[in-house]
Amino acid sequence: MTLFTNNPLERMMQQRPRAGKRDDTPRTIAPEGHFCHGCGSFGTVCVRPCYRDAKQSKKQ
Repeated sequence: MTLFTNNPLERMMQQRPRAGKRDDTPRTIAPEGHFCHGCGSFGTVCVRPCYRDAKQSKKQ
């Protein structure tokens, strides 16, 4: 295959992207008594009000 430019990065741009390594570090767990204890989203993106707000308000 011929190259269109003299750019040394052109060969790299023609390659298929490789899958990067995933960060397999365990997530931190919310301490007991914390509102987010047991939530799978703790430690990532927490958006309030969440689905747990609706469940806890119905229980009361």
